Amino acid sequence: MNIAHGWHMGVTKSQFKKISMCVTTQNLFYQLVRSTFLTLLLFLQLNGFAFAGDNLLDGVVLNHSSGDDEIDRIRQEIKTHPTDESNYVYRGTMARLWAAALGHQGAVTGGRFSPVNLQTERIASIPNEKERKKLIARYGNMIDEGYRVLESIQEEIGINSSKKLTPFMSDPKSVKPPVKTETPWSQYQGTLTHVGNNGTEGPVYGRIAWDFPVGLAWESKPVVEGDKVYLTSPGVRNMLFTLDINTGKVVDSAKKTPLPGSVYSNPATASSPILLKDHILLRELGSRGNAGPAKEVVYINKTTGQVDKEVHAGHVDYRVGYAPLAANEKYMVYPFAIHELEQTPPDVQAFSHIICKDTKTGELIRDIHVGQTFAEPLLQDNMVYIGVNDGYVYRFDASEADQPSSRSVMARDQEVTWRFKAGGAVNRKMAVDAKQVYFGANDGSVYSLNKITGKLIWKYTVEKPVPEAFRHFSTPRVTGNYVFIGSADKNLYCLDASSGKVVFEHASSDWIRACPVATDTHVYFASMNGEIYNVDYSGRQPKEVWKKRIGEHWIYADLALSDNKLLLNDSDLYSYCVDTDKGDVLWRFSVLKSFYQEDGYRVYTDRVAGGTYYQSKAIAVDGQIFIGTPSRFIYSLDAETGEEIWKYEIGAAISGAPVYDDNKIYVGQQGGEDDFYCLDAKTGKLIWKQNVGWVWGSAAAGDGLVFIPGIDGYVNCLDGNSGNIIWRYRTDKSVCSEPMVMGDYVYFGGWDTFLYKFEKRTGKLAWKYAGGGSDSGVTIGFDGKLILPGAGMTCIDDETTELLWRPVLEGSSNGTPAYHDGQVFVSMWSGEMVALDAKTGNRNWSLAGASGITAPVVGSNGYVYSGARGNPFFSAYHEKGNENGSTDCLFRVRMANGLEESTPALYRGRAYVLSGGGYFYAIE
Repeated sequence: MNIAHGWHMGVTKSQFKKISMCVTTQNLFYQLVRSTFLTLLLFLQLNGFAFAGDNLLDGVVLNHSSGDDEIDRIRQEIKTHPTDESNYVYRGTMARLWAAALGHQGAVTGGRFSPVNLQTERIASIPNEKERKKLIARYGNMIDEGYRVLESIQEEIGINSSKKLTPFMSDPKSVKPPVKTETPWSQYQGTLTHVGNNGTEGPVYGRIAWDFPVGLAWESKPVVEGDKVYLTSPGVRNMLFTLDINTGKVVDSAKKTPLPGSVYSNPATASSPILLKDHILLRELGSRGNAGPAKEVVYINKTTGQVDKEVHAGHVDYRVGYAPLAANEKYMVYPFAIHELEQTPPDVQAFSHIICKDTKTGELIRDIHVGQTFAEPLLQDNMVYIGVNDGYVYRFDASEADQPSSRSVMARDQEVTWRFKAGGAVNRKMAVDAKQVYFGANDGSVYSLNKITGKLIWKYTVEKPVPEAFRHFSTPRVTGNYVFIGSADKNLYCLDASSGKVVFEHASSDWIRACPVATDTHVYFASMNGEIYNVDYSGRQPKEVWKKRIGEHWIYADLALSDNKLLLNDSDLYSYCVDTDKGDVLWRFSVLKSFYQEDGYRVYTDRVAGGTYYQSKAIAVDGQIFIGTPSRFIYSLDAETGEEIWKYEIGAAISGAPVYDDNKIYVGQQGGEDDFYCLDAKTGKLIWKQNVGWVWGSAAAGDGLVFIPGIDGYVNCLDGNSGNIIWRYRTDKSVCSEPMVMGDYVYFGGWDTFLYKFEKRTGKLAWKYAGGGSDSGVTIGFDGKLILPGAGMTCIDDETTELLWRPVLEGSSNGTPAYHDGQVFVSMWSGEMVALDAKTGNRNWSLAGASGITAPVVGSNGYVYSGARGNPFFSAYHEKGNENGSTDCLFRVRMANGLEESTPALYRGRAYVLSGGGYFYAIE
């Protein structure tokens, strides 16, 4: 039985674990024949050929639900109401989401749906409206044809489960156990040349050894008004859900008008809902900087659920994870930064201004430069309180009328009512009561200031501050004369609001990031690892009433309380309602639309908008696995057990691989501070940090040098021991891709379409190759050759840049190729994996549904490993292939979802991989 949203009461926690299972290999002959026929049919129709009589796919009865009521409604409508300009983009978006949901269930849609998908995306994204309308009128039937293709796939997997990919293990008796050599996988794709092979053997069985939950930086909190709960959704389809607090049933939802193209083209709403008299306010985040669409505050009509208007607020990079916003009926306040990502040269910064606008008109009142800030502003009546990264706290009056007529940017000293300097960064929202202001700082101290003067009243410092935390404390909760605040030292503190003295402290199992909630007798809080606590503090000694782990993912969002109901959102995009008396879950709701298969497996019918979030790549050294997360952490995990060794928090998502050299870990981020970090690999302690700006891709480290690609267009070479900059070079556009090092040279590719070759120690430019730019996929090097991925993949001579070969490939590749034993393995956008002869570029074999934007890796035992974006499987394939141009799948493991832009690491006979479903897996 499929259950949309809601809590599946018959599913145990163990059923929600992502377990691989053994099934027989399916016969794909029928699917391949049908795929060929449908592709030919689409080609003929899209090129003007007409067919007499009914379409061969017409008349399909809606016998099998997609699992989503809205998709099923369109499937019915489209039979009698053909697609036209009014619904072209909407239906195209829903078709892509349907195809993704089918892929999530194991259907291979790429070769059959891709021709429609690519054409519709191209037409919908044409900027010239007149030309676009003309093409839509001519080719509107492509959308309808796409639905017919998906209808046939839905029918196939509904009738015959052998028509879809399913997990299976290899026979343990028939495979040779891998040799578990201690070969470090210390760089992106295993080596400095990025070939995806370092001589180690990979897994052979196809079973999950352990998984580690890795969620989003989801800080949007539930907001309660009366008997309704308001929940933000970051999806392509929905912005907001309104639930009945007693039942968890949907009362209303606010839907988006989707934009043409991929998730990168559609903003995500990612603030906490702000409830006003007539409207609910949400702020967007996304990609592409101010050239993209994600830069508005959205006003949702409380009565109709429709968007009444949008107010420009500036871009929030999706890697920040949360879009800060404060508002009341008069004023709207938010942090702002310059995000000119696509200009020449790029200009990107962390939040450094506080903007105040009139809520009703959207007119600018104030623009105050405060310096880098990572805290959400607090707005109380007309007063704004904000903390910044250099330790200052500011208060200013949003209502003052003596503003310059030009609305120019004002210096903070000219505008603030008062300022206070704390002993560390203030990166979390503050709290106030009638007389005092309360906040925590990264020096491990909690402060209370006089609300009017800004003078210090008291300061409390924890015994052992945690320097690894970017946000040491939660937002404080003031209840009566008590201040409750969570800390990275794993304690909840109850402080006397008047004196700052400790009333009591209560230990937890992890850092505490979510703001607690309290009554006159009980306090409720959540540790970051997902445990929630109920502590009775009414007696002489506080007493723990209960503690429970209700989900598997971390909790960062502030809690909410309504009567005897505790509400919380986790980083896996679930919202929970918990009974405060016993800790029982009353209901659970997915804010990303989805349904559940009979075994409890979650299938998404929406996607998180704004970009792809699970991008970091793992490395492995000395029994440790290192991985970055979209929730702003780098983790060191025990390779054998998956247990956490240490974690370190920075200001935004880690998209690249942490890289290793000489017992040091090097890592950067995009969306937060400008610092690039060097950490001790054993302890996670900071060794140094250097201001180089935002970094999306992985660095490369070796021979005491660290090479760093910059979003600002700079490529950098740093001294690995000191962090000092040795040399820099400015390109015209952002450099997102990982640098490749081969011999005495380092190679950088970026958005300016060039590949640059530098002498690695001096920075002297050896050559600059046009057409060698890169994005997610990067250049690899071997035997004096360079393989350049992209729409026109090429192999060139490293010395002369002479073209050696260019393969004939259908579509493009934005994943890094791999090389081993005379073959190049290519991951195609369509999901096809192709093996090429490394000398000639000729195709040796190919396989559909095996890959995507990710990159394959190769074990020395002859296994090629890859995840796919279009399905949730991590698979192994025979490296040599078959005589008929195919290859054999050796095992297939089901994960929570497919891979986004992460790539696997091989170490001690296992593969380590980050899934787009929010889990990091060890597969053996």
